[in-house]
Amino acid sequence: MSFEAAVGEVDITPVNPPYPSLWMGGYGWSPRGNHGAVARRLRAQCLVLWDGGVPKVLLRADLVSIPRDVNQQIRNTLVGEGLVAAENLMLLASHTHSGPLFGDTRPSPQVMMGLTQADVDAVNGTTSMITDLMVQLVRDTIAEQRTAVTLAYAEGQAKIGYNRVVANGAVLDTVPVLRLKKTGGGLFAVVFGAACHPVSRGNDDVFDGEFPEVAAELVETALGVPALFVQGACGDQEANDPHSPATTEQLGTALGQEVLDVLAGPGFSTVTGPVATALTEVSLPFHADTTDPAVRAAVLHKYELRRRVLPKTDPNRRHADMMVKLINAGTVPTSIPMPIQRWRFGGLSILALAHEPLSTYHVRLRAAFAGKLWVMGYANECEGYVADNDTLRSGGNLHFGYEAGWNANDPTIAAEGSFCISYAWPGPLKFSDTPTPAAGTTERIVMDASLGLLSS
Repeated sequence: MSFEAAVGEVDITPVNPPYPSLWMGGYGWSPRGNHGAVARRLRAQCLVLWDGGVPKVLLRADLVSIPRDVNQQIRNTLVGEGLVAAENLMLLASHTHSGPLFGDTRPSPQVMMGLTQADVDAVNGTTSMITDLMVQLVRDTIAEQRTAVTLAYAEGQAKIGYNRVVANGAVLDTVPVLRLKKTGGGLFAVVFGAACHPVSRGNDDVFDGEFPEVAAELVETALGVPALFVQGACGDQEANDPHSPATTEQLGTALGQEVLDVLAGPGFSTVTGPVATALTEVSLPFHADTTDPAVRAAVLHKYELRRRVLPKTDPNRRHADMMVKLINAGTVPTSIPMPIQRWRFGGLSILALAHEPLSTYHVRLRAAFAGKLWVMGYANECEGYVADNDTLRSGGNLHFGYEAGWNANDPTIAAEGSFCISYAWPGPLKFSDTPTPAAGTTERIVMDASLGLLSS
């Protein structure tokens, strides 16, 4: 079956003026800002696939994350204008750690970096400008002239990272490649992926699309068509050391060359329509049930104690201040919402997971699903890590509990220096102290919802 397609892009690299903020996201725990240096441009790209005249929109951007309120703003605007149905719009962040701080909710600029309200207002100004560019990009791409295309899928391998949580744990080296060819003609566009934290450059003050942009530019230069990078389930997948600009070039070149090698090979299988899309949302409860007054009082006491012993300049103290206010106001969160999206083609299924899913989800979903499956992460919104049950129940025994969110034998509050601090959550997600995750715990909720979508 032939689809119709259009591709567009826009530069979203902040420059002052007109962008009010050049604060950068991706690293804690002190203020980090760009001063005008750009190694590689940051961009948003949009692919529209018309299937039976109905548009499916993939919008990806060189951002560390998309917070929930921005996802909802973009989605509500485009759906409200009648341009695309909610389940047919997929937003994806590359997770580059060398891009702008985006939004003022999660991660929290106040907690993570100690920014002033004036700084946060500037961050929101830059966020608003980039958001407007992304929305307009979708409008413009949908209005472009359509090209009849056929789709095909293949996979390669590129070892550009390691598992930073579990020694000898899963290392995701799969390189998914979706090829779009003009009907009766040449190549039209390429969508490709990997699962690896874009931290290869290291913690400096230079804007950079990171190794995904190196790879995309290599493919585009070689083939003369747009190349769109999609991030995978890389919550525990770290870029190879040492982190330096040279490593960014090395890893990006390795990834881009693998994409070119896959495209030159015979391993593609046809991908057809119609495309069945679905979008659902689950709630991931925290391990400490603060709807229980006794539990809530105990958690409050622990955060009040943390406030007393830590200096005001400590991000963990800033987090404790926030938690105390939320608990006293009766507004402390009790769960994390998680959108999960499925696009099922003939010959390929795409499952897009919100937040920072760990590699276990990639491994177990592909093992449980009989067909070709592309697992994407950082999809639609990203507001924290989603660890598997083994990582969650191990707590501080794995990578200091950073991805689990707890350590010090206390899973009721956020561990100091863990993801729960920067993302401003009260504590770790719910787990069971059993090899098989129990009903109502994080891994079980995510797996059941994902497999349900894939089988429906």
